[in-house]
Amino acid sequence: MVATLSMSRIADLVRLQETDLALDSRRATLADAEARLGETQDLVDQRARAEELRASVRAAEASQKDVELEADALKAKIAPAELKLYSGSIKNPKELGDLQADIDQLKRHLSAVEDRDLEALSAVEAAQGELSTAETQLAAIEQAWRDEQAEFRDRVERCTAEIATHEAERSKQAALIDPELLARYDHIRRVHQGRGVAKLDRNLCLGCRISLPVSAVNRARAGNTLVQCPNCERILYT
Repeated sequence: MVATLSMSRIADLVRLQETDLALDSRRATLADAEARLGETQDLVDQRARAEELRASVRAAEASQKDVELEADALKAKIAPAELKLYSGSIKNPKELGDLQADIDQLKRHLSAVEDRDLEALSAVEAAQGELSTAETQLAAIEQAWRDEQAEFRDRVERCTAEIATHEAERSKQAALIDPELLARYDHIRRVHQGRGVAKLDRNLCLGCRISLPVSAVNRARAGNTLVQCPNCERILYT
């Protein structure tokens, strides 16, 4: 496929492609940065884990408090009973024996409750330890996330500015190119990975890496006609 074309117009297309490739790169970087803005799944999961452990700590503390209150209630029963036992106010041996038996039963119950209280305290300490570890990890994840977010916001701002600059430059460059040629170039770019022109290296099209006929190579090297690669259709330049 050929058409009358000057060397300067081929150079214009090459410069336009350089600008287009720069735009493609900046737009891809911008899209990636924008997609990364916001909370990560790792951060969300770690926050949920920390909240779950806080709930576990609250539950363990509440359970231990209940056991502690049960022990206090037993102590409150034992103290006056012992006071009564040793006060001398009770003379009847059977009544004294029954009171002693009640006190002994309360003390056995209290011993069991105090054992449960120790276990409950141990559970509280374990839960608090897990929570402390999780909160330390969360703080580290949050700090890394804040640093990354600042970097991504800076990248978005920088790429947005660079895209505006390249778009303005592209408009100037495109205005220098014949509309029909520009339309052909844009079409080729759309269907061939963003590249509308390809360099000719000896007899090889660097766009598709296919060897070209000698006649096509000679026309491309002459530089006064538009020559497209018969395989990938990219406009060739030397």
